Amino acid sequence: MSSVTAPPPSPAPTAQADPTSRGLVASFSSVDAVLKAVRLVRELGIRRVDVHSPHPIHGLDDALGLKGSPLPWGAIAGASLGFGGGVWMAWWMNAIDYPFLISGKPLFSIIPSLPVAFELAILLAAFAVVGGTLLFGGLPRLSNPRFRVPAFSRATNDRYLLAVDADDEQFQTGRLQPLLRQAGAESVDHIPVENPTEARVPRAIWMATAILLVLALIPPVLIAKARSSTSTRPRLSFVSDMDHQPKFKAQSTSRLFADGRSMRPQVSGTVARGDLRADDRYYLGREPVSSDALAKAPSAARLQPSALLTRVSDVDSGSPSDQAPPSQAAANIDWVTEFPLAVDESLIRRGQQRYGIFCATCHGQGGEGDGLVTLRALELEQGTWVRPTSLHAEPIRNQPVGQLFNSISNGVRRMPGYASQIPVRDRWAIVAYVRALQRTRIASSSDVPEDILPNLREIN
Repeated sequence: MSSVTAPPPSPAPTAQADPTSRGLVASFSSVDAVLKAVRLVRELGIRRVDVHSPHPIHGLDDALGLKGSPLPWGAIAGASLGFGGGVWMAWWMNAIDYPFLISGKPLFSIIPSLPVAFELAILLAAFAVVGGTLLFGGLPRLSNPRFRVPAFSRATNDRYLLAVDADDEQFQTGRLQPLLRQAGAESVDHIPVENPTEARVPRAIWMATAILLVLALIPPVLIAKARSSTSTRPRLSFVSDMDHQPKFKAQSTSRLFADGRSMRPQVSGTVARGDLRADDRYYLGREPVSSDALAKAPSAARLQPSALLTRVSDVDSGSPSDQAPPSQAAANIDWVTEFPLAVDESLIRRGQQRYGIFCATCHGQGGEGDGLVTLRALELEQGTWVRPTSLHAEPIRNQPVGQLFNSISNGVRRMPGYASQIPVRDRWAIVAYVRALQRTRIASSSDVPEDILPNLREIN
């Protein structure tokens, strides 16, 4: 059913309307007849006129003097607000509030934001149209006295109804009824006065609304309770996604595998991507092992070449009975004697910093084995502490740089290995600093720069 309402009336002197009637409803059987009636009513100065039709009528808007609807502008405003809000929301969330750095991709791009912005534009445009329709149409209404007019039931079928509101200042029943019949109205009925009880909201609707409001409060209350308390039970998961999936947890048993372990060992003969360390001189501190020697090594050593290196027994600085030569395995290794990377001042400075963090606590800042940990252990006199060998001792000075690198990586006697804590380059930096530290004890005047040599004095 199509319904068109005329604009508000313009001020004009009129007679008083009939208080017993809410208006008149005239029924017409053709479009031409209802358009003629509209023009006649408008000529009388009546503005509060409605036409109810089962289909749109061309020219009816002009006959009623209707202006353009504001709904399209509301739709444009809603769409613009939704589109701009969607783009802004994507920018704020991704680039400002919670940025994700993924493979160097930009934090915000307009293209991925378009789907969200488009959906919000459609949603807010629809809200604007629906809300505007309800607002400008005076909806919703629980009752309408026009529905009690018998002829009104055919407004959605085969009749065209013209309704004149009694609130119009020019409304006069005695003048309008003959005019409408003259225009071809089949019937002209009075709109009965609205019953006050019909405008009241039924008690059942109030009860249903109250129940729905109480039910709507349950989820926020449960959420607030869960956020402010702890529980040993798993949380509710309405969309489980990957919360509940068949999987094996670390350090747990599994009957799926023969060894009963859920964690699988490294696959034999494989190397993790990007973890191939083919340069033995740089990563192990020794010359490359020949294929014959590698073939004779145990299978575990072939998988992990560093297993070919052993913990080298350093020369202790204690009594002669505590001194032990290097192990036979370490003596047979062909250690590198030259640094496998460029040594410059920045590398030595880096080594000095790393030495102060990892080594000076036991070896001391000067490498004499008098670090704070060592001094404290000697004060306790528990007999279990082995004092670190001075880095200036001749056996240490004579060690190749590769052997020093191995000692830092895999440990010496009670000194643990630091391979898991210190990167490879930093270990070489420490070796370079140790060499510089050792050189300070045996340096000659030729090792001192010419611009510094005049400022030095001889120390007896």
